[in-house]
Amino acid sequence: MSCFFLTCFIVLLMFFGVQCVTIVGLVGETVTLSCMYKTKIHYTTSICWGRGKVPWIKCSETLLSTDDEGRVTYRESERYQLQGRVREGDVSLSIQNVQENDSGIYGCRVELPGWFNDLKINIYLTVLKDGNLAITEDYEEPVVNHVHSKESTLFWPQNIVRMAVVIIMTVATPVFIYAGLTSLLKKKFHEGTA
Repeated sequence: MSCFFLTCFIVLLMFFGVQCVTIVGLVGETVTLSCMYKTKIHYTTSICWGRGKVPWIKCSETLLSTDDEGRVTYRESERYQLQGRVREGDVSLSIQNVQENDSGIYGCRVELPGWFNDLKINIYLTVLKDGNLAITEDYEEPVVNHVHSKESTLFWPQNIVRMAVVIIMTVATPVFIYAGLTSLLKKKFHEGTA
């Protein structure tokens, strides 16, 4: 019965495992896309920033990445900077002199130890020519600076795979244990009667 509750907990974590944030910036400004983790728990670890939603592994269209010591190992342009305290878990990406074509989705992946538990944050950046937010009325939902919201991730391909792995492992593990014990007991029984 405890396997059932553990499976439910893991599945719930998978549904809500990706954060989505919306940020608005103005052309020519420096915009900071927030991404932080707790180094007291996970120590310093490697991260990457990319254009597009955080995929199953690594980052899509990598813009910047670090090693396990927090040193930048790749940077597409000098416009992309980590200006926070990287060794303390602030791996927020600063984009200098943003332009309208910088608008879009950015993804931060913090590679935490273990399976399926990397911190993934998707940020939608909208860059406007001036401070007039009336331009955003055409969007399906209002664009507001620094509003955090959960994005539904139930049907993302990586979460379908995760759910399948969890279900298979939850069902398969007891079956394999039962089959192994049964086989061992039969073998011992046959050795005892021979």
